[in-house]
Amino acid sequence: MVDRRSFLAATSALASGLSFLTGSGRARARTAALPAAYDPRGEIGRLERLPLLDIESKQDFMAGVTAFAYGDFAAAARDRGEAIVKSKGLDPMQPLTVEAATALFEADPVIGMRDRVWFSAHNYEHDILDGHFQHNRETYLALLEAADRLGPGRLELNAAMDVPEYARHEIHQQPGGYVGNPFAGFIYHHATNMFYRGTNDQDQRHAGYAAGCPLPADGRVHRILDLGTGIGQLAVAMKERFPDAEVTGLDVAAPMLRYAHMRATDLNADVTFTQRLAEDTRYPDRHFDIVISYILFHEVPADISRKIIAEAARILRPGGVFYPMDFNLAAQPTAFRRYGEWKDHHWNNERWRLEHATVDFDGEMRKAGFAVDDRSDKTSVFGKIIGVKTA
Repeated sequence: MVDRRSFLAATSALASGLSFLTGSGRARARTAALPAAYDPRGEIGRLERLPLLDIESKQDFMAGVTAFAYGDFAAAARDRGEAIVKSKGLDPMQPLTVEAATALFEADPVIGMRDRVWFSAHNYEHDILDGHFQHNRETYLALLEAADRLGPGRLELNAAMDVPEYARHEIHQQPGGYVGNPFAGFIYHHATNMFYRGTNDQDQRHAGYAAGCPLPADGRVHRILDLGTGIGQLAVAMKERFPDAEVTGLDVAAPMLRYAHMRATDLNADVTFTQRLAEDTRYPDRHFDIVISYILFHEVPADISRKIIAEAARILRPGGVFYPMDFNLAAQPTAFRRYGEWKDHHWNNERWRLEHATVDFDGEMRKAGFAVDDRSDKTSVFGKIIGVKTA
């Protein structure tokens, strides 16, 4: 394994060519062994600033637009939705099909304008980020290649993997999706920070999810697996909570994993990132003490969700804990929420969102051999289910 600090000398040639990003001919001194292109304008805590002030200012403006779309404009759209339901003489808590809910709301100009503002802001921020990384692709590809060789953790990519069709789409409207754009991790990180509107700049949401993960009854935590790890924020948070455990982040998307590994390296987190399928991990039976996931299941078809649940049961030891977090299927399916599911599916390219709503997670987990504790707040967007492997 290459020492992080000793790698500085090996990357000096690359760093010297980055003056177009740093504004000077001198590379910024780093405590980690990554080239200066990783955070040419420094960091705020764990958050690397965007590479150019021009990009940062545009993103800051779009953050304000997004906050408005989620705040006052969203409230106005909800009020319109309630008024429409009332005008039709319907019970606002009456469950409706997605088709019926869509027919109620999709032609309303207030609701439509709110959605257009949000989706346009989302597309614009993606385009800004993708344009920069693509324009400077050789620099950033060299950065990823340099990070691939660093520790303390490991990166295991599978160049021969046949990526399933279900993963080959521009999820969240992200250019190239997660598997088709080498800079998917960069784009995802900055775009989701926009989505969280400042509440996850220091990975505090993922740290909270990790802190809330229950332990096996015997307290033994030697191996942890994060399914659908993406850019590795939850995997790193689990490693920080359980520093003596062997933590692995698994995902189908190589570009996301490369960014995850690079960022974990910068945070000095000893996490293994591996390119495998969540429904076919190829790990031994009863191998892990904890299997965890964050917003994975609504990104895959219903039949794959069922396979992932069964796979989690297979690779967990008796007494091991399965802790998936995703959209809350226990929440009351109001007419306006049903419409929200449809527009997320239709306009935000959440291809499997509607299928996700058809999965009986409690039932599937019990069928796979879990004792289930559903701790979902019926009013919350996200749900938390705890499964304990019974045998």
